[in-house]
Amino acid sequence: MGRFMKSDSVYATIVQRRSIRRFHQQPVDIDLLRHCVDAARVAPSAANLQPLEYILVSKPALCDQLCPTIGWAGYIQPRWHPAPTERPTAYIVILVRKELNTYYKWDVGLAAAHIMLVAQDHDIGSCLLLNIDRNKIRSLLSIPDTYDIDAVIALGYINETCIVEEFKGNVEYYRDADEVLHVPKRRLADIVHENGFS
Repeated sequence: MGRFMKSDSVYATIVQRRSIRRFHQQPVDIDLLRHCVDAARVAPSAANLQPLEYILVSKPALCDQLCPTIGWAGYIQPRWHPAPTERPTAYIVILVRKELNTYYKWDVGLAAAHIMLVAQDHDIGSCLLLNIDRNKIRSLLSIPDTYDIDAVIALGYINETCIVEEFKGNVEYYRDADEVLHVPKRRLADIVHENGFS
């Protein structure tokens, strides 16, 4: 495996990306958000139905209103929410046209991955969020009933340290006394079966 790692910039971006929930308050350029969605636009789509559309949110006042509609970091106790000085400075809301949603979950996953990897490549942190108040988001962003709200991606310049550590029987991420986020991940050897299940 080592022979692939030094020159593989895509791999490097993938392994550097973590779910970020604390951000510097520097704005994210709207053109960069468009660039991220352009990468999502060309992601694989089941039967090429292309049911997804996106709302880009970058105005500070609107970001402030969107932030409380999100449930943040379920494993962090007591219940945690970003302080005003560490909130995301942009969001991408992923919408699904209702009449074309047969296989949309695969489409959303692929599109979200493209968005987050392009963002990471531009030093923008991201977090895919599903614990969201869809009714409030619909009202806030004037989303028609002909669309389902699937997910929200929070974005901004990274303002926390995240460490991947070996999984030891507990999947829960946690913050240590220094506020460093630890994320357990299973080892490659524990999930790969070569030429059949072993």
